[in-house]
Amino acid sequence: MIEFRNVKKHYRSGNLDVEILRGVNLHVKKGEYIAIMGKSGSGKSTILNLLGALDSFNTGEYILAGRSVHKMRANRRTALRNNEIGFVFQQFHLIPNLSVYQNVRLPLTYSRKRLGRKKARVHNLLDEVGLLHKKRAKPAQLSGGEKQRVAIARALVNEPSILLADEPTGSLDEATTQSILSLFDRLHESGVTIVMITHDIEVANRAERIVHLQNGVLL
Repeated sequence: MIEFRNVKKHYRSGNLDVEILRGVNLHVKKGEYIAIMGKSGSGKSTILNLLGALDSFNTGEYILAGRSVHKMRANRRTALRNNEIGFVFQQFHLIPNLSVYQNVRLPLTYSRKRLGRKKARVHNLLDEVGLLHKKRAKPAQLSGGEKQRVAIARALVNEPSILLADEPTGSLDEATTQSILSLFDRLHESGVTIVMITHDIEVANRAERIVHLQNGVLL
């Protein structure tokens, strides 16, 4: 489903050419759950941004479900992000002045679904993550674990086939971490493809497969 072929990424810093990815090859099957590990600054988040079509690379190929993502026009990449990929970040990125319900519904703004279907989808997801009773709360009124569950619900509201998670438990306590990982397990069982970045081996062990990023190459 997902394939990187010799993907390289670098940038200029003054007179220096800084290599981030030196030829990444990655293949993720449909419905697979993988974890990517590596030292801080090794390029893990760069890989996730490339997978989510949020960034571009210098050379190589990115094939998603038989389509060359790197050759798509900007509007097609935007549609891809909106419809097929969900993002979960360590810092949640919730909008402070919106309620829990409004944050989760936000990606449906330009959806052609009827209003009733949008409401039902948001309510079902909030129920799934155990936060329907807090749908009117603002992010400042939530704990870290609750914020992450809202972020996961928002990532899933468009029913993506792929979930990309960047250190989704990095700032959470042990009990909340286990709750979030159990939710990921259920998503995986339902057929969602998950690619997760983590520095925690116990978190990574919940995935089917672990790959390690070292010196800009996946091992």
